[in-house]
Amino acid sequence: MKISTKTGDMGETRLMFNRKTSKDSPRVKAYGAVDDFSSAISFARSYASGELADFLLETQKKLVLLMTELATDKEDFSKLAEKNIPILSEGDLKILEDKIESIESSGVSFHGWAQAGESHLQAALDMARARCRFAEREIVSLANSKGLARLFPLKYINRLSDLLWLLAQINK
Repeated sequence: MKISTKTGDMGETRLMFNRKTSKDSPRVKAYGAVDDFSSAISFARSYASGELADFLLETQKKLVLLMTELATDKEDFSKLAEKNIPILSEGDLKILEDKIESIESSGVSFHGWAQAGESHLQAALDMARARCRFAEREIVSLANSKGLARLFPLKYINRLSDLLWLLAQINK
């Protein structure tokens, strides 16, 4: 498949299942913001090692599932299951919640805004968290336009930003 198809030259793109839409639609903005967020995760991963690097890579893989869902028009959502295309599940959310609980049980909690930057990794994780929050706002806009087939992406992205804040705090 060629990367330069020139089909987007007039400001339109195609979603999953070949549905055409404007590149400034809430849907494209939402999955584009998640793509941007994934790039920030990759930057953080370049400074990470071991279990954290593995987790960040797995997170990027989960973000592909999220982008797939966001790039699917609500009317086409059932086609994902018909074609056996995976989407995020409650199990994915539980992984995030378990990590949050584990970190918080070690004594790390929110005590006001923190200034990142004590290490490259901490700064990169904080940048990823900020990009995550931006993606969350774009997903909220999509939800407000009645464009989400389910509200699960909002839960997942919200929990992920909470976890990234905690990860930044323990990786100074």
